[in-house]
Amino acid sequence: MSKPSQCSSCPGPWNSRVQPLRIGIVARALSLPFGGVREFLEATIEALLCLDVPHRFVIYYDDPAHMGKHPAADETFLAAPHKFLWDHVVLPLRLARDRLDVVWFPHNVVALGVRTPAVVTIHDLLYFPAPEVSRREYALLDTLYMRLFIPRSLRRARRVIADSRWTATDIRRLVRIERDDVQVVPLAPGRLFGPQPESEQARVRQVYRLERPYFLFTGITSPRKNVRALIEAFAQINDAIPHDLVLVGGRGYVNEPVDDLIRRTGLTGRVHCLGVVPRTDLPGLYSAADAFVFPSLYEGFGLPPLEAMACGCPVICSHATSLPEVVGNAALVFDPRDTTMLAHHMRAVVCDMALRERLKRQGLDRAAQFSYARSAGRLLALLEEAAG
Repeated sequence: MSKPSQCSSCPGPWNSRVQPLRIGIVARALSLPFGGVREFLEATIEALLCLDVPHRFVIYYDDPAHMGKHPAADETFLAAPHKFLWDHVVLPLRLARDRLDVVWFPHNVVALGVRTPAVVTIHDLLYFPAPEVSRREYALLDTLYMRLFIPRSLRRARRVIADSRWTATDIRRLVRIERDDVQVVPLAPGRLFGPQPESEQARVRQVYRLERPYFLFTGITSPRKNVRALIEAFAQINDAIPHDLVLVGGRGYVNEPVDDLIRRTGLTGRVHCLGVVPRTDLPGLYSAADAFVFPSLYEGFGLPPLEAMACGCPVICSHATSLPEVVGNAALVFDPRDTTMLAHHMRAVVCDMALRERLKRQGLDRAAQFSYARSAGRLLALLEEAAG
């Protein structure tokens, strides 16, 4: 049975009345190059395996490099020449052979032909036209695939999970499927994220040559992340403050180039585009920043503000879509299209020490309300329900 030793961050024994189950976890999303879905899946698997339960977990990978990551579970590598064949041919055949009680699909889609009771997690619905975002977010083939398979998955799954109340509402708003039983299981900061000592802050400053105080943004540079508005707001106040602006993250499928705006606003040398950095450097970058700024237009959940809060970094965040659910009253919020208000908040955090300290305290308290251990417990209860 999958019963690893209890760790200090895990809840106590699981008070389940159901019989031991064989629970499948479809883990192809671990092969994504970066992003919140991959981090969510890794953290959730760890939290599930940390629960003191009698169930056996069976994890399915598409990359043999993942084998051995979770020795407390049964791990299976399945080879396929294409992800579509892996999802809808190879995986269903193996699931039928393994005779599971329930299977969790953590990335939007339930495979075709699966007769095992299924639970699906929906992260966001930007594959469908959303009024908050004017440009397509994902590659055309990916968009068409999700538009075809998400509605079918929503009808097929015994239980549907959303990261936020906003995403649960979007199932009706954008996909136009009525399911009143959608359950919200939020994401959480990973175990890496917490206030870092001065030595770690000094290390990341040296590595990335950050000599001045700075504002931080993390995320892909797609149009919905609204990075251009952040640069425009910074340009309004850069002459009055000694700070730089640091941008961390990879390119989205539809990328928003910002180099022209940086040159045009005279911010060359004041805006640092670091690209993708090792995840282990992020807590130090958050902890050393004077504020984290997140002007996004649309989020299915919005993990970066929560990570920043967990590191004791004051947060300035747009009030778009799901983000108010994440930050609560622990951040300065603004209309993502109002660069003047954003600039005002950025200057206020720099100039008002009491405000900055209050945001730090409230952010730490807010982040503590989110836990992968609690979310994994809720997920497990839904898997048990789906197994019947």
